[in-house]
Amino acid sequence: MTIQYHGDACIRVSGKIGPREYTVLLDPYDAKATGLKPLRPSSVNLVATTTGALPEFGAGPFRVTGPGEYEVHGVAVAGIAVGNRTVYRLDAEELTIAHLGNLEKPLDEAALDQLGDVDALIIPIGGKGVLTAKQASELIEQIEPKIVIPIQYKLAGAKLPYDGPEAFCKEMGCSAKAAEEKVKLTEKDLPEEGVEVKMMAVS
Repeated sequence: MTIQYHGDACIRVSGKIGPREYTVLLDPYDAKATGLKPLRPSSVNLVATTTGALPEFGAGPFRVTGPGEYEVHGVAVAGIAVGNRTVYRLDAEELTIAHLGNLEKPLDEAALDQLGDVDALIIPIGGKGVLTAKQASELIEQIEPKIVIPIQYKLAGAKLPYDGPEAFCKEMGCSAKAAEEKVKLTEKDLPEEGVEVKMMAVS
């Protein structure tokens, strides 16, 4: 499984299950509104949004805009309602990924129960409409993932309202410098103890 960060809340998850390749795009953005580079819709099998609104993205991918259970190309996707948002759990290749894009407040017990055990947690950290650094770090303690991928923080050149990643990295004891353009995960790659934070470069 390969994870890429495109900026704002947008994450691309791709891989292969048996003979079938899959690509899931979560929270695509409007390039003009965000100042981020246009997204590539090619090869995307499923596109999902946490806010209920999808920008124009072509007619090809299966579209998910709210809670429910879905399966595309062997990837099981569960949308969990949290107020007026939807958070997503993806199960593929013996891994569980949780995407909390645009989350404004911590999850309640019911949502945490539905989310269950998580291997890799994708979580907003920049405040100003999404979780603050402190809220994000506290939620990470509750969920106890093996891998954390921060999203929705200030990016150079982008028209985004968020604070930078420094406060979050101070909370978590990690470097604020984006280092990885792609995170490749297998079950055997997961740390046995503790939480590993992956600060990703926009790709």
